[in-house]
Amino acid sequence: MKHGESLKTVARVVGNDEREMARRMGDCRLKMEADEQQLLSLQQYRDQYLREFHGAGGGCVNAVQLQDYRVFLGRLDQAIEQQQRLLAESRQAFEDLQQQWLRLRGEKKALQKLIDRRQQRDMAKQARGEQKELDERAGWAYRDKALH
Repeated sequence: MKHGESLKTVARVVGNDEREMARRMGDCRLKMEADEQQLLSLQQYRDQYLREFHGAGGGCVNAVQLQDYRVFLGRLDQAIEQQQRLLAESRQAFEDLQQQWLRLRGEKKALQKLIDRRQQRDMAKQARGEQKELDERAGWAYRDKALH
C-alpha cells in the first residue's frame, strides 16, 4: 500500500470516528435537554405547591399537616438537588464528547491538508516528468531534422 493510500485510510477512519462522535454528542444533547426539562418541571411543581399551600390558608393548618408539608417539601427539594446533579453530569458528558469531537475534527482536517499537499506535489512531479519527456522528444525531433 502506498503512503498516500494509507493516509487516505487513516483519514477515512478518523472521519468515521468524527461522525460517530457527532452522533453520540446528539444523543447526549437530547439527554441533557431532557434532564433540563425534568429539573424545570420539578422546580415549577415546587413553586406551585408552595403557592397553593400558602394560598389555601397555610397559616390554618394543624401540626400534622404542617409536618407532612415539610416532609413533602424536603423530598421535593432532594429530588430537585438530585436532578441538578444529573443535569451537571449530562452537561459534563456533553462537554467531554464535544472536546473529543473537536479533536477528531482537527485531526481529520490536518490529514486532509496533508493528503491535498501530497496530491499537489505528486501532480506537479508528474507534470514535470511529462514536460521533460516532451522536451526530450522535441530535442530528438530537432536533432533528427538537423541531421537530414
